Amino acid sequence: MGEKPQPVKVLYCGVCSLPPEYCEFGPNFEKCKRWLVINAPQLYPDLLKEANDKDVEKVGERLQSDGITSAGGAEGGATSTAPAGDNPPVG
Repeated sequence: MGEKPQPVKVLYCGVCSLPPEYCEFGPNFEKCKRWLVINAPQLYPDLLKEANDKDVEKVGERLQSDGITSAGGAEGGATSTAPAGDNPPVG
């Protein structure tokens, strides 16, 4: 007697309930993108690259808004955003 065939496990999108290969044809692809990057990055490598590029941009913007330069603070020392009265004097 042959082996009993095992059922196939199919991954379904947590947003639109379609198999991830079909999310781009569904009505909510923009909403599915985040789920796809986390749960099925091998299916949409371009989405993963796009998400990484956006993360790099966000980090760059945050560093610029905090006053940190790409030179590592060599242009005049580190900047502090803490108020002067919060730290007691040492000594």
